[in-house]
Amino acid sequence: MPRAVRLFAALALGWLFAAPALQAAEATARTAKYAAEIERLAAAPAPVPGGILLIGSSIFRKWTTCAADLAPLAVTNRAFGGSQTPEQLFFFERLVPASHAGVVVWYCGSNDVNAQRAPADVLANTREWLALTRAALPGVRVVLVSVIRAPQKRADGKLAPVDEINRGLLALGEAEDVDYLDVNPALEDATGEPLPDCYVADQLHLTPEGYRRLTTVLRPVLEKLRPVPGA
Repeated sequence: MPRAVRLFAALALGWLFAAPALQAAEATARTAKYAAEIERLAAAPAPVPGGILLIGSSIFRKWTTCAADLAPLAVTNRAFGGSQTPEQLFFFERLVPASHAGVVVWYCGSNDVNAQRAPADVLANTREWLALTRAALPGVRVVLVSVIRAPQKRADGKLAPVDEINRGLLALGEAEDVDYLDVNPALEDATGEPLPDCYVADQLHLTPEGYRRLTTVLRPVLEKLRPVPGA
């Protein structure tokens, strides 16, 4: 058995028991493709204790300028593309506790919608992730970012589950005393239509303009939770 396969098998056994959202039969097929990226993220230099952790799927993973965009806030990005909420639970122990973050920003659920996962399941997984985060990082503040109502979702007729998830995230934020941030108004015009210059060709991921707009609504929330000394 090749060394890389043996490594993943050993890691999978260790992670499996902490990931009830993924059954044993699913674990290898659905998570093997992430093993190398997860190890790279986990092996990166440790973030500043008490800093800000971005976690979730490709909207965050592709935000390669986040550290510069949000400076001087101390930001670490451990998002991985294509992930759904079960993968976030599966790899939780590898990514979140060692961040020692004071604020964790969550963006996940878009890929669950594309996979036709029920909004109730997405919200249940998010609730479980939130409980794990609070247990691992006492005193942490969490920001739940809305699922983006991207043109792709509109074209595929999937706005209804997106909106249902976002309503659930809002309710979860109110019930659990966490911050919910609806980023959609920043990416839409006055009539609620998506701004074309915010999206790349796949009509899902964001352009630099989209990330600029995301920054304008996220920064004030983060600065409230983590004031910049001398600012």
